Amino acid sequence: MNLKSLLGLNCDEAATACSKAQYKETSLREKLKLRLHLFFCKPCKEYSKKNQKLSLLIKKAKIQTCSEVEKEAYRQRMNNAGSHASKR
Repeated sequence: MNLKSLLGLNCDEAATACSKAQYKETSLREKLKLRLHLFFCKPCKEYSKKNQKLSLLIKKAKIQTCSEVEKEAYRQRMNNAGSHASKR
């Protein structure tokens, strides 16, 4: 068992906790374990920084998703286009 896992989180668990933390879905205990892990693990610390930057860029871009009605219309158009292409 290595030092990182002795501290409470391995790198996979830290990545999950990092994502949860950005959406404010972590408990105080998880936050503390993540901070401790990031203190000792440079690759996870870099991952966390990049993840935060990506989230900020996405938020700034004000990306909007399609409504369910729009998604269904796109699906139907793709299915129709696919069926026309296969008949050729």
